[in-house]
Amino acid sequence: MKKFFFILFILAGNTITAQTSNDIDAMRRQGEKQRASLDSSMKRSDSILLKQGRYYDSVNLARDMEQNNRNLTSFVNNLREREKKEKQKMWLRIGLGVLFLAIGIFGVTRKRKAKKTTV
Repeated sequence: MKKFFFILFILAGNTITAQTSNDIDAMRRQGEKQRASLDSSMKRSDSILLKQGRYYDSVNLARDMEQNNRNLTSFVNNLREREKKEKQKMWLRIGLGVLFLAIGIFGVTRKRKAKKTTV
């Protein structure tokens, strides 16, 4: 009798938990639909992220270009100012050199004249 109940419970347990092929196919179709919707939503989110990334890249590129232009303009202005100051210093040195040369020549010629008169 125990064997009979044991076999009955085993058969009943298997038949109760068994699923028909229609249920398996329905679950498989439902899983495929969920995967398809997940894939399409991921594609949409990827395309949105790509568009957003392109927009931010173009905005950042414009900002970088503007900043580079400002930096280059500032650099060129500083370079011109420095060259202008260097030219002024160069002319000042040339002028002072010519002045000292004239003073030297004047001094040398004056001393020569003074020596000739005293002799």
